[in-house]
Amino acid sequence: MLATRPHPVAASIALCATLALLLGCGGGGGDGGSPTKAELVAQGNDICRQGDKQYAELQKNPPKTSQEAATLTQKLIAITNSEVDQIRALKAPDEVRPALERYLKAREDGLAILEQGLKAAENNDAQAYAAAQAKMAAGQVDRLKLAQAVGFTDCSRPGGSSSGG
Repeated sequence: MLATRPHPVAASIALCATLALLLGCGGGGGDGGSPTKAELVAQGNDICRQGDKQYAELQKNPPKTSQEAATLTQKLIAITNSEVDQIRALKAPDEVRPALERYLKAREDGLAILEQGLKAAENNDAQAYAAAQAKMAAGQVDRLKLAQAVGFTDCSRPGGSSSGG
């Protein structure tokens, strides 16, 4: 017995309906590829919370030597780079993109300061390391305000990973 083949149009409709269910087509993706502002904020907050957990775990045992400080700083830089990359990959909707870009620029500026701290630790320069830490702390409020302008509530909070980068 020959199997009957579905009509090509019916098959296309069925495939489209299945894909719509699986992918959430038309379900608030903004321009089709970008999350909505609410989705971006939720995803960004999740990324920051994960980074905060990693930061907190690393900072349970403060460094006692310049080598330990260098190792810790390298790890903090890696976490912060990962957060920035993940948030940037979210493809923000137009309404939030300018605020997000300002926030990510501030995070990248923070990364540059962490790099200065790393160099100081590697050179056993406690004064320069302390200066880098002070500079990071001085930028904390600005990074927090920029995060809040995006809508983030868990990014760049004092004591969190996002405060560091």
